[in-house]
Amino acid sequence: MRSTSALTCPGCQAPRVQGAECPRCGIIYARAEARAARKAEEERAQREAAEQAPAPFEVDPAWLAPPELRSEVLPPSTPSIDASEEDAVHELRLRLVVVPLALLVGYLVATGSARFIVRLLTMYVHEVGHAVTAWLCGIPAIPAPWVTPTGSERWYSLAAMLAGALGFWAWRGWKLRRWDWLAWSVGLLVVQAFCTLGIPLWRTEVFIIFGGDAGMLILGTLLVASFHARPGGHLHARGLRWGFVFIGALAFWDGFHTWWRARTDAEEIPFGRMEGVGLSDPSRLVEDHGWSEGDLIRRYVTLGIACLAALAVFHGLQLWKERARLGAALRALPFLNGR
Repeated sequence: MRSTSALTCPGCQAPRVQGAECPRCGIIYARAEARAARKAEEERAQREAAEQAPAPFEVDPAWLAPPELRSEVLPPSTPSIDASEEDAVHELRLRLVVVPLALLVGYLVATGSARFIVRLLTMYVHEVGHAVTAWLCGIPAIPAPWVTPTGSERWYSLAAMLAGALGFWAWRGWKLRRWDWLAWSVGLLVVQAFCTLGIPLWRTEVFIIFGGDAGMLILGTLLVASFHARPGGHLHARGLRWGFVFIGALAFWDGFHTWWRARTDAEEIPFGRMEGVGLSDPSRLVEDHGWSEGDLIRRYVTLGIACLAALAVFHGLQLWKERARLGAALRALPFLNGR
């Protein structure tokens, strides 16, 4: 028995006539029936797939409720972690250890069998000492290995440029409220004014010669002190202070050890002539400028002791500023907490 749909046209539902095509709507019966069969098959497959699909995951509302924790098993409050405080304690711990350690290592290396190798590095600090002294006196100088050529006349244009740079540094310190910048720049301006305007030209040579080993003492001390650079600053962020502190310690002890031993043994004074350079600095001061060996030794030793004392005071003041964290920093040191 034919179904009702087979007795009517699939397109217009008109009574079906004999033939392949509906006279009313023009649809071809066979194609329309095939389309209808495919559609019915797709709908049946979708129904079967929906019936076989797993039920959606349902979360028990009880799982979402916060657990009831007994107060007797919990601390009164959970301590919070302050990252900035931990960084400050770690920085203070480094300052406590690194500066004395650098001075100790510098002393052992600079006074040991590797002293000649150390001199290849500290020589540059020595020559920069000559050059800086010359610049402060308004005299051009170019630091080079083992020798620093200097001019014979004052260049007031050079003095003006240096004063302008120091003045700009002072202005920046004032604007940024960096009082350490302001103090250093004003202090150097005063020193430059004295050296350029207060020292006669004929006496500047003595200061420049003396500034070699004096530079090792003064610049070495400043390099060691640079480890206390402000966190976030260029020396701190770039890690330059790690190199400066050990270079400074080597330079200081290389210069100071010579003159300290010369107190009891004058043979330690580096008199003589350097090939391609001329007389050594001590020989020039004694032979050309009339200094006695005692004056030479006393002045360098006095300067070295003053630099050590200044470094100790500066180091102590920096630690005193962080005295509130000093106990935590000391407890964190491995050799003090028993670890």
